Amino acid sequence: MQFKSSKSFKIGFSFLGVLSLIGCIQVPHPFEKNKTTSLTTPPPSRLIVPPPSNSMLNDKNAQGFAEEMAKAMLEQTVPAVARPAQKGDWILLTKVRSEEDMIIPSFTIIAPNGKVEAVRKGMPVSKKDWISGQQSIFHDVSEQSAPIINQVLTGLQARQMAADPHSLKHRAAKIYFKGVFGAPGDGNKIIAQQFAISFADKANAIQYKPDQADYTVDCHVSVTDGAQGTRGNPVQHVEIIWRVTDNKGKEAGKVSQINDVPAHRLDHYWGDIGSAVGEEAAGGVKQVITNYSGRDNQPLPANNAKESASSNAPELKNIQMQHK
Repeated sequence: MQFKSSKSFKIGFSFLGVLSLIGCIQVPHPFEKNKTTSLTTPPPSRLIVPPPSNSMLNDKNAQGFAEEMAKAMLEQTVPAVARPAQKGDWILLTKVRSEEDMIIPSFTIIAPNGKVEAVRKGMPVSKKDWISGQQSIFHDVSEQSAPIINQVLTGLQARQMAADPHSLKHRAAKIYFKGVFGAPGDGNKIIAQQFAISFADKANAIQYKPDQADYTVDCHVSVTDGAQGTRGNPVQHVEIIWRVTDNKGKEAGKVSQINDVPAHRLDHYWGDIGSAVGEEAAGGVKQVITNYSGRDNQPLPANNAKESASSNAPELKNIQMQHK
């Protein structure tokens, strides 16, 4: 499970200095668990948000806040569920501290072994509004806190990757390149050759067999007839999709290149156009793999929990537990 924000990227592609492709890197599952590592306590496949106890909220409002917090984490693409915790869960525990007429929430991330991994403070809110269970207050606290918690989870995953000598922080990703399909003329060959040349570096090793590959990449090209043009200059619509899957077949992301070109320009020879497509797509696919694997994320410092939790250590006995 990887913890970071889902983003889209746009990159430009030059066609002989005249035409341009717009590529959209789509990373629909950036929080899926990294399958290339073997960790003692891997980051959560699901984060449990129990209704907070000792929070000055009645049971109904405590459940309402837990649901709002879980929703905010889902918006960060972290799978979260509002329910009582069970043994072996990753837990996001909410506590509050009263200071005069304000409430200051804090959030503790607890590993399945009961270890406190980190504590972060939330935004201060009116004690009156908090106790009354105003939905807007719960929403604001959750929306403000979720990105901070997400950042911590990302750091935890990166810290564990850094400790694993077999993770992608310590070796090149092995990429099985299946090839390019569907292009007219010599497009498949030209695009594939340039992609292979541009892709390989110290962080990425390309291979042509699926054995022990971390990721698989394939490319499909579609050329369809487009508009006739206002002056009798017909065009064709070119759509190129690079799909990246992990070693379990789950989609890690896509790189899309789309453009209209003069009709039949690419029927036989792609030349510099094909080279530009392959070169720029290589950069996009690298970004998908980096985002999905988390290999460039900064590890959370090992003493983070001790420093941040010194005055906010949770009473684990107060966590709402649901025994299996």
